[in-house]
Amino acid sequence: MILAVVDDLMIGLRIEEAAKAIGSRAEAVNSWEEARPLLRSEGVVGVVVDLAMSGLALDDVVNEVAEAGAWLIAFYPHVNVELRRAAERAGVERAYSRSRFLRDLPNVLLERLEKKALE
Repeated sequence: MILAVVDDLMIGLRIEEAAKAIGSRAEAVNSWEEARPLLRSEGVVGVVVDLAMSGLALDDVVNEVAEAGAWLIAFYPHVNVELRRAAERAGVERAYSRSRFLRDLPNVLLERLEKKALE
């Protein structure tokens, strides 16, 4: 399962639909606190997070996702390059501008799922 941590309902639905379209499953939650117990459950292979969520402790997210053995990708508003830089510093594997992430969503998820399968 792919865990999507987003506070925008429509983006959460798009991630869930894209995962379904490529033969996977995603569940969208609107806070990291809500994501934690799901991350610890079996079956979470990856996490998608919106870097623009208020109160997001990115270092904690990166560490907890790594401890769970899942992959992590993120997206950010294209006008906020500092969020991308913060993601790079924190160790986020891939950070996309929101527009590119949403445009390429099925391919982004499929690429990461395939990479995980080869590891």
